Amino acid sequence: MNKTILPLFVLLLVFTACDRLFNKDGKANQATRIVCVSKQINEFIYALGAEKDLVAVDLSSIYPEAIKKLPNVGYHRALSAEGILSMKPTLFLNDGSIGPPDVVDQIKKVGVPMLEMRPGKGIDSAMLLMQTVGDYFHVRAAADSIVKVWKANMADALKDTAKFAGQKKPRVLLIHYGRAANVFITVAKGSPADQIIRWAGGVNANDSVGGNNRISPEFVAKAAPDIILATDFGFDKFGSAEKFKEMPGVALTPAGKNSRIYRIDEGEIIYFGPRTPSVIGKVAGYLHNK
Repeated sequence: MNKTILPLFVLLLVFTACDRLFNKDGKANQATRIVCVSKQINEFIYALGAEKDLVAVDLSSIYPEAIKKLPNVGYHRALSAEGILSMKPTLFLNDGSIGPPDVVDQIKKVGVPMLEMRPGKGIDSAMLLMQTVGDYFHVRAAADSIVKVWKANMADALKDTAKFAGQKKPRVLLIHYGRAANVFITVAKGSPADQIIRWAGGVNANDSVGGNNRISPEFVAKAAPDIILATDFGFDKFGSAEKFKEMPGVALTPAGKNSRIYRIDEGEIIYFGPRTPSVIGKVAGYLHNK
């Protein structure tokens, strides 16, 4: 695990009505109408059983299944102020990955309190985020219990995948559909997806450092992945692994030629959570079962 992440965790409070966020003792007041536009934070809220005050979420928050019953206010990077304000929120909760800026400014000007919880990119900071969410909802004991089990499951998962250490590492390309710009992209080194691929005994076929890359035929050919993992929304635009080969360049890769293209939910691999240990096992199965 990355032991340098804890200092990177930043909890930033942005608010215009501080008396609605904190009581006279400086402790956080729990809002009663929360719009949360972070799929990671929303998953954590449900894991903690603290979802009763959620009134709306973003389009990408689809786990667990029960969350789909809530109204959504659009994609977290392409939000509408009208949709958010129509929910009469007493708190706008997010992880910093929101936009467009003018919509965020409108929400601030109206006076809706905003709480931003930035999780960082490592497994340790994700666990700290769980505890921070637990603190806000006054269920820290539940958060600590989840983190304890999560750590034990991580240890078991890494022990299970250690057997692949001496084997050739397949080149894995994660293709993700970026709905804000409507383009297919692949994740860079240092991301949660990159770490999960490495834990599972693979290597990220995107060898670049410093950002995600937009998919092009030339990029796919150069990456030459043995395996392609496609996140759900992009995969479903094609409908099947065979259809996914119609993406320019994919059919010519080892993954395309050998039909080793697999669908995976973006919420399983784009961020860390209590499901991560089982996801490592799932990805390892894709990588090493020919």
